Amino acid sequence: MNVRRDVVKYYYNPEVKYLLINQSNEKVAVYYNKNQKPFELPMIGNRPPYYCNPRYEAYYPVI
Repeated sequence: MNVRRDVVKYYYNPEVKYLLINQSNEKVAVYYNKNQKPFELPMIGNRPPYYCNPRYEAYYPVI
């Protein structure tokens, strides 16, 4: 019996779906600084540009 050991293992993470959503009307309650009253934020908001249009540039460290 020949068993392959170089097989990549995959796993499923349900939170990855939030990266694929552009916008949402859902709100999430956020407790900030131990306040008793939460405030609501959009579950999915505007993303910084590097999520939408990544740009890879070569850089060299300063020595």
